[in-house]
Amino acid sequence: MFGLIKPHAVFQQWGGSTATFFTYTHLSHDLCTGLLTALLPLIREGLGLSYLQSGMLLSAFTITAGLSQFPGGWLGDRVRRDIAIAIGLGGVGLMALAVGLSPAYYPMLFILIVMGIFAGAYHPSAVSMLSGLFEERRRGKVIALHMVGGSIGFTIGPVLGGLIAEFLGWRFAYIILSLPAMAAVPLILRKFRQRTTREPLGQIPSEPGRSPELPRLHILQVLRPIAIIFTLAIAMQLIAGSAMAFIPIYLVDKHHIAPAYAAMMMGIVRIGGIGGSLFGGWLSDRWGRKRAIFLTLVATGPVLYLLAQLPMSAGLIIILFLFGLLMYMRQATVQPFLMSSVSPQFRATLFGIYFGLGLEGRSLLQPIAGHFMDIFDMVSVFTAIALVSMGLSLAALVLSRKA
Repeated sequence: MFGLIKPHAVFQQWGGSTATFFTYTHLSHDLCTGLLTALLPLIREGLGLSYLQSGMLLSAFTITAGLSQFPGGWLGDRVRRDIAIAIGLGGVGLMALAVGLSPAYYPMLFILIVMGIFAGAYHPSAVSMLSGLFEERRRGKVIALHMVGGSIGFTIGPVLGGLIAEFLGWRFAYIILSLPAMAAVPLILRKFRQRTTREPLGQIPSEPGRSPELPRLHILQVLRPIAIIFTLAIAMQLIAGSAMAFIPIYLVDKHHIAPAYAAMMMGIVRIGGIGGSLFGGWLSDRWGRKRAIFLTLVATGPVLYLLAQLPMSAGLIIILFLFGLLMYMRQATVQPFLMSSVSPQFRATLFGIYFGLGLEGRSLLQPIAGHFMDIFDMVSVFTAIALVSMGLSLAALVLSRKA
């Protein structure tokens, strides 16, 4: 039976060399953007920064990167998407290089703001371009593979950055890890120079990078048919995503484990996320986009509530894995659904709105949650967040027949 499985056929089902290349571009992008949090203690020491200045560096990038998704999506629907991707990758790579060469706090602050602006050009155009290059039956899998690239980059970036910083210093960590993103720029421009970014592979385009002109609709007209799923997905991302950021601190405060062990436990969530991306993409292609989305929405709330209630045990470790799996599985089902639900002329704009609301919303909600944790206590607020997610799961169950 296993002899009938042809590796090449499986490779092509998951997008072949084109999807693998996009996995690399996403990895190289997030390799740069995921460095700051890990290297911040070394940067603070090297530049003599206060805690306020350190926090400002984080906010300079995260807030700008969230806001820039909106114009980045708009841009991706108005220029060749390979060019928009190249702008995003090249800009992020160059700004990472500039961070490594930055002489002081204020130049670095400015550089991180510019890096956040460039970061908005990548995701909306990359996912939209992938959606145009592959037909419906493979779209979930290739977008899932793209997500895995980002997860790997965001995971190994701090590890590689820390190792390089240990021997050569934090500046060289930024300089060396900026190279893969910059190297991807000529590759993507050359690879897609003569191919449309908006038609399935194998079709011959009439104009590279352009689809036929379609009547221009208003964005609200585009959102109306998918409003229920779009709203529920954003809401769950804001609530459960905020909880995800506090899991290590929650484990330390409630279960009294060592911070290093809590960080390792977070690795279980990340491993589950990689599996969730792949399974979610596969499931959405086989079972249907909407059913796969509502499965993740209905299941996330109860799993997060169990995470808040279980004692430290093997059961909690399983729940951490399932939580990571569901969080990334939802993304891997929602993204191909959005790309398949709108015309090519709106794909990047819609994804920019979706990704921007989720990213920017979390950046704003996390400090608010932290403020309430200071007023009350970590465990009570985390449990309250879990209860809100239960409410969202119940709403998803009720609305699943109307979407």
